[in-house]
Amino acid sequence: MRGALTRFGADVAPADNRTLDDTIAHLDELFLLVIAGEFNSGKSSFINALLGDKVVTEGVTPTTDRITLLRYAAEPGEHNVEEFLMERGFPADVLKRLTIVDTPGTNAIIRRHEELTREFIPRSDLVLF
Repeated sequence: MRGALTRFGADVAPADNRTLDDTIAHLDELFLLVIAGEFNSGKSSFINALLGDKVVTEGVTPTTDRITLLRYAAEPGEHNVEEFLMERGFPADVLKRLTIVDTPGTNAIIRRHEELTREFIPRSDLVLF
């Protein structure tokens, strides 16, 4: 696929090269699964069940205040990428094939939490709501 797109790029107008370059770069990224929904609807519980371990915090009050990218790592760990974006590594085989995104609740009292989710959804390959 990459080869075909690269060959196709020779015939693309210069203004369209950026879009083509972005598409080719996207081929190297893992599948992005975004988990969205109202707070306390089981998003974190679903993620923990999918990963077979308690990786994200669960609770009856909003526990997710930022976008959390869950990626494969040989050793568990986390670091802040930006103010409202955290990356957490965990050694689950499923994370070798996809990145899971934990989002704040869509009906949170803090409007910024809902905005974060709304802004991130267009980047996803699949959204579970």
